[in-house]
Amino acid sequence: MRTGTNDTRESFGKALPAVLFVTSVFFFNFLSRVILAPVMPVIQADLGFSHAGAGVLFLALGVGNAVGLLLSGFVSREVNHRRAVGISALLVGCCALAVPMARSYVALLAAIFALGVAVGFYLPSGVATVFSLIRKEDWGKSMAVHELAPNLSYVVAPLLAEGVLLFFDWRVALYLLGAVQLCLGVWFIRSGRGGDFPGMVPGPLMVMQILRRPVFWILVLFFSLGVGASIGPYSMLPLYLADVHGFSREGANTLLAESRVLACFAPFLAGWITDRWGARPAIFLYLLLAGLGLIGLGLASGSWLVAAVLFQPVVSVLMFAPGFTVLSTVFPPEHRSVAVSLMGPLNALIGLGLVPTFLGNMGDAGLFHVGFMVQGGLLLAAMLLLPLLPGGTGGRSD
Repeated sequence: MRTGTNDTRESFGKALPAVLFVTSVFFFNFLSRVILAPVMPVIQADLGFSHAGAGVLFLALGVGNAVGLLLSGFVSREVNHRRAVGISALLVGCCALAVPMARSYVALLAAIFALGVAVGFYLPSGVATVFSLIRKEDWGKSMAVHELAPNLSYVVAPLLAEGVLLFFDWRVALYLLGAVQLCLGVWFIRSGRGGDFPGMVPGPLMVMQILRRPVFWILVLFFSLGVGASIGPYSMLPLYLADVHGFSREGANTLLAESRVLACFAPFLAGWITDRWGARPAIFLYLLLAGLGLIGLGLASGSWLVAAVLFQPVVSVLMFAPGFTVLSTVFPPEHRSVAVSLMGPLNALIGLGLVPTFLGNMGDAGLFHVGFMVQGGLLLAAMLLLPLLPGGTGGRSD
C-alpha cells in the first residue's frame, strides 16, 4: 500500500508552494472556528446566554472536532488524503454558512457542533499530505510553515470581526468565510499536490499497537495542553478583558490581534530548534514559557496585563512543530495519520472543549484569573514527563 513516503518527496524549497497551498486550506479551516471568539460578546448579547453558555459552545465545537477526527480515516480511505483535505474545506464552508442562520441558542449549538465535525476531517489528512511532500530532514520547517495557518488566523480573526462589525452584524463574517471555503475546497481538489494515497481506518490490531505505546499517551497530554493553552485563553480573553479589566470590545479585540502577530513567527523558532537540537528541548522550552505566561496572565493587571497578553500567545504555539515531529519519528508511516486520528479527539475534547468551558465557568464564578493560573501550573507539572520522550528528531522510541 502506498504511504506517501516514497521518492517523490522533495526538498523544502521545491515543495514549499504545495505546502503553502495545504496551509491555506488549514488557515481558512482554522479561521472559521476561531472567528467565534472575537464575536462571542456580540453573539451573547444577540441570543442572550452566559459565559458558561459560551464555554458550552466551545465544548460543542471540541466534541464535534473529536467526532470528525474519529471519522476522518473513513473519509480519506475512500477518497485519499488530498481529496479529504478539499472535502473538509467544502464541508466547513457549508457549516460556516449555517452558523449565522441560527436564531436560537440550541440551533447555534447544533450548527457549531457540525462545524467542529467538518473541521475535524482536515488534520490527519493535512499532516499526511504535508509529510508526503517533504523529505524527512525538513519536517520541522514544513510543520512550522503549516503552523502559520492557526497563528495567522488568530491575528486575522479579531481584525475581520471588528471590520465586519463596523458595517454589518456578526453573521456576515461567517458568510464570507463560508463562501471562501467553498471556492478553496473545489480548487484544492482539482489542483492540490501530495496526499495521493488512501488513509487507513484503524483496525483493532493497529489501534492496540498505537495505544500500548507510552509515547502516544505522553503526546496526547502534551498536545492537549498545547491546544488548550492556545485556544482556551484566546476563546475567553475578549470576555476576560472586558468583564474583569474594563476593556471595550474594540480594545480587547485589537489587543487580541496584536498579541498574535509575533506568534506567527514563533513556529519557525520551534522548527529551527527541533531540526537543530531535537524535539525534546523544543517541548521543554514550550512547557516552561507557556506555563509561566498563563500564570502571568492570571496575576497581572494594568500595563503588566497588556505585556502578559502579548507574551502568552507567542510561547503558546511552540509545541506543535516539535510535537508533530516526534509523532512522525516514533510511528511508522502507515500509523501516522491513524495516530493523529486517535490523538486528535482527546486533544479537541480537552483543548477546544473542556478548557474554554472550565474558563467560562471560572469567569461566571468571578475567578477567571485562577483558571489561567491553574492552566499554567498544569503545563509546568507536565515537564516531569519530558524524560520519557525521545531526545531528538530521528529514531524510534517507546
